[in-house]
Amino acid sequence: MTVKRMLRTPKASRDILTAVRLGGSADPEKNSTLAAILRRLKDIPKENIQNALEKAAKRRELRGEEIIYEALAYNTVGLIIECTTDNPTRTFANIRQILNEHSTRMAPVRFMFERKGIVKVLASKEREDHESHLENLVETALSNGAVDLDEISSTKTEVEMEFTCVPEDLGKLTTALTAPGVSQTLLASEIVFAPMESTVAEDPELPTKIADLVRELEEDEDLKRVWSSL
Repeated sequence: MTVKRMLRTPKASRDILTAVRLGGSADPEKNSTLAAILRRLKDIPKENIQNALEKAAKRRELRGEEIIYEALAYNTVGLIIECTTDNPTRTFANIRQILNEHSTRMAPVRFMFERKGIVKVLASKEREDHESHLENLVETALSNGAVDLDEISSTKTEVEMEFTCVPEDLGKLTTALTAPGVSQTLLASEIVFAPMESTVAEDPELPTKIADLVRELEEDEDLKRVWSSL
């Protein structure tokens, strides 16, 4: 249970940050996207949720420089580290210190990743026509640039779908999936660094080591997102 919670909490924080960026507010009463995210995070400690909300609100106020660092962890795992900072010197020093403490060095690893557009939506299953609605959702996505899709999770009332596209089609796909009448909640719309090939963890402790590293990186105020090849 400890490992599961440790791995899920950073994802919850990222989801909240994305929802605040998309919805324009850290108040769930004013941001339906954020409200939908929080409904799915009932098993995450309230303190973690509150910390993520405060961080997201602070991030919205920050107008800094976007910086990307590349690193190689434990000689096998590529990391892309995105930051937003008003002090690049401070940010570089902080990130490098964290990496050094985890046997990780800065190195060119972008060749291990490819850029993709990702759109995640939450569709209701409480509609009488929910099956045809989901079919229409998929057809709309495929006709507006989606090249792949995946059902991330499903409950009795909602289903989370993820659609992938080339970066150039992200705007078109997002607009199509949020048009009036399509009727679902937008959870995420972003350009991601997707691993070309996932790193195989020959060391059984490697996933835990990477999770520890990512968690510590995400505690830094300037950290925006970490992408891993693992």
